[in-house]
Amino acid sequence: MITIAKMSMSLISACPTFRCDPRYFFDGSVRSEKKIRSADFFELGDFLPEPMIKGIQPDYLDTPAEDSVPVINTLSIQRLTISEAACRHMPRDDFDEVDEVRRLRKGDALLTMDGGVSIGKPALFDLEGDFMTDTHVCILRPVGMEARSMVYLLASPLGQSQFRRAESGASGQTAVTEEDIRRFIFPSALLTGLDAVVAEIDAELGAIAAERNLLAERETAAWSKLDKLSE
Repeated sequence: MITIAKMSMSLISACPTFRCDPRYFFDGSVRSEKKIRSADFFELGDFLPEPMIKGIQPDYLDTPAEDSVPVINTLSIQRLTISEAACRHMPRDDFDEVDEVRRLRKGDALLTMDGGVSIGKPALFDLEGDFMTDTHVCILRPVGMEARSMVYLLASPLGQSQFRRAESGASGQTAVTEEDIRRFIFPSALLTGLDAVVAEIDAELGAIAAERNLLAERETAAWSKLDKLSE
């Protein structure tokens, strides 16, 4: 108890909005933070000069229309990618009334902010056409760091451990705040060669995705042989 009390006082002195929550002590995250702070580090907010932008809660269409606009939600973001098929749709007229700053731009970083296990899922928006985000998904527009690199930092084990510590609220309705995310810390050494490492990972994941698609096609072809039995 004395050790926990000392760690709590240390965190309170470093963070004026510290919340006494057992999650702060999960996964050795306090030790990790102390190690990072003992050397050069940066806060994520150093690369986010503008406020994060939350989406709107639209009046969804029951059935997508020819000119309706897809809305990215927490379900749409999986494994650093955006599934357009999982998006719901809003009327074009409603989209036209949304402030320009809230409309997605190619190259934006997206992040899920609430919803229990849905917290902390990042993705890079790289789709063509008009899209919106709902209130559960935040838009980050970094300056001085590639948006793709910020996505990978947030998805890294170090980033995810900080999400676990920052989330608060009732079970199943937890959330993280913009101020929480701005205070996420990472070793400054990561900045050296970060974009090159991210490009390498992207290339490898792209190759894996291509192989996965080929395997899916082979599986479909294999199962289709059963159809010949009924001919």
